[in-house]
Amino acid sequence: MAIRSLIMTLLGLLWAVILVLVGGRFLALLLNANRDSEIVGRLLRHSDFWVKPFFGMLHLSNEAVSQTGGIFEAASFVALIVYVLVGLLVIALLNQSFGWSGGHRPGPVHG
Repeated sequence: MAIRSLIMTLLGLLWAVILVLVGGRFLALLLNANRDSEIVGRLLRHSDFWVKPFFGMLHLSNEAVSQTGGIFEAASFVALIVYVLVGLLVIALLNQSFGWSGGHRPGPVHG
């Protein structure tokens, strides 16, 4: 049981990191965050790996956002949606394979 819990925790943490990177990138570009900032620069560099596979997908292009001066980066938006759906699917499959229904672990059986 402990190994299952460890696997789910590690996968959940990995999923959270990916979502923070990709979602943070999307918001930073949309809101025209200062790219000279060390935090924003690191966010953009570290999220590149997770977003690059989605560039050019579906022939979507980046759109300027006049209210903020930012950019609606379609690749980041698509990547965020895909990673949310894939993460939910993986967690649901693991819960099912571990015999957990509805996110509840089976309790001990008393005779």
